[in-house]
Amino acid sequence: MVGLVIATHCGLAGELVKTAEMIIGSMPLVAAVSITREDGPEEIRQRFRRAIDEVGQDGDGVLVLTDMFGGTPSNIGFSFLDQGLVDVLSGVNLPMVLRASQERKGRCLGELALLLRDYGQHSILLASDILDK
Repeated sequence: MVGLVIATHCGLAGELVKTAEMIIGSMPLVAAVSITREDGPEEIRQRFRRAIDEVGQDGDGVLVLTDMFGGTPSNIGFSFLDQGLVDVLSGVNLPMVLRASQERKGRCLGELALLLRDYGQHSILLASDILDK
């Protein structure tokens, strides 16, 4: 099963995991990495390394979900890119985390990453657009 590392600024990563688990129950092979302004780059890299090693133990790859492209979590996540083993998807939201938990069994890393990218984009809705129809 593809492992998931959710990496964000402040405590968002942990809260996304906690909220998803409240809705669907325990999620195996999922780790949260939260960074603050006070954290140094090497300390953050070590947290990423531990999280990737922990959730990647099945050998099916690790998808790092980050809050925003170009932010520190994404930039440090990029340093772990490894074709077919580790990839980074920016713009994480709760629907993506829930879908990842449901869809990652039996899927390869690349397939899961594309599915979540598309699903995350389609889960952003404007209520007035829906209600006007």
